[in-house]
Amino acid sequence: MPVRRLSEFVQALRGAGLRISPDEASQGMDAAALVGYQGRQRFHDALAMTLVKREDDRPAFEETFARFFAATPGAAAATSNNSAMPEPVEEPGEAGESSQGDDGLAGDDDLTAQTPAELEQRLAEAAAQMDFTQMEVITQQGLYTRRLLMNMGMGAVDDRILQLDQGDAPRQARAEALRQWRREVREQAAGHVRRQFLLHGAGKGRALREQTMRAVPFRHLREFQEVKTLVRRMARRLASLHQRRMKKSRRGMLDARRTLVAGIRHDGVPARLHWRQRPVQKSRVMVICDVSSSVSDAARFLLQFLYAMNDVLPRVRSFAFASRFDEISEDFQRYSPDVAVGRVLDRLSGSGTDYGEMFADFWRRCERELDSHTTVIILGDARNNNLPEGAEVLQQIRRRVKQVWWLNPEARSRWNSGDAVMDRYLPHCRLARQCASLDDLERIVDSLLKGLN
Repeated sequence: MPVRRLSEFVQALRGAGLRISPDEASQGMDAAALVGYQGRQRFHDALAMTLVKREDDRPAFEETFARFFAATPGAAAATSNNSAMPEPVEEPGEAGESSQGDDGLAGDDDLTAQTPAELEQRLAEAAAQMDFTQMEVITQQGLYTRRLLMNMGMGAVDDRILQLDQGDAPRQARAEALRQWRREVREQAAGHVRRQFLLHGAGKGRALREQTMRAVPFRHLREFQEVKTLVRRMARRLASLHQRRMKKSRRGMLDARRTLVAGIRHDGVPARLHWRQRPVQKSRVMVICDVSSSVSDAARFLLQFLYAMNDVLPRVRSFAFASRFDEISEDFQRYSPDVAVGRVLDRLSGSGTDYGEMFADFWRRCERELDSHTTVIILGDARNNNLPEGAEVLQQIRRRVKQVWWLNPEARSRWNSGDAVMDRYLPHCRLARQCASLDDLERIVDSLLKGLN
């Protein structure tokens, strides 16, 4: 089996969600070549053992394998590459006309009398000349179907239909029969292209949709199941990255002096490495989310993102406010993130935000827990309805904690427009960034995790 075919299969698996490195793909090809391509079950098992790393990926592998290596009865029954489709019917007056009979119609009879096996064989040969891995969107299926038909020689058939249409009644009848045969061939070609799109284009289309969803502002992003899945996948990726970082950082830095001294007893060979250990810091994260109508969408996704990373983030306490302020940590302990976020928004969302009162209430509740290991994250648009902004309380909080981060869903050009007072809070924030999309949120949480190491 050509390497190209197996490479396309690997691409199809990646489109289905399997993570396959180039080295693993090479191992799969070597295993397939070792067991051979004749025994389907052995071939399947060799690829499964080398390309499937998690049991959760098994259903996707089985479905992709069945589609990609689907048996084609027509191709199996075909015995000769030359029997699939005759050469294009020659024009009247050319050397080949004698073989078609006096009226030039015998060749058309041969053309429409092709068996399904012969057509399937010719279609497979024509498809092998094409690269279906470049399909990305469903609207490309028509274009690829047309290309496949041209590779099968349908251009000459179209010309023959036009020629017969200009003749007498028997020729026009033959043209109609040829036209009906061409429609059947086109349906067969379209089915093949559709199967190839499900293998190659669906994954790329999903990637394009995810790329779009990551860049769409929160106010236009609805909480569909696909979005929830994307949020969890982004959180898992960051969690995995951070856990590797933590494992590396726990070793500390290489202590070259101690390593060299210890190697003297082994003739200078550093048989044992010594590390400079750093004390483990007990970090704490406190999140305050504005859930008023203007920023509730951003708060929803931020809370879901953070709680999808519960195994990585240290000691998270969450608060929400609009017209009133309340802690919501217990909601996430008792319910799933989806349910908890809905309950919080139902209980606290609304209009009339009062940042000054929020800071005062937060200080009263958490003053004793704020220390140099605490990071406070505030998500809000700083629109205070012309009420006292409470910047002096935020200054007190900043002096007590390690850092204050402010995530604003609005563009920077609007941070001080209308009743927004972002300029009063900026001096007390170590970091202030726009957080208007999932891309922004991922970058910010990644920076947060790095800072907590």
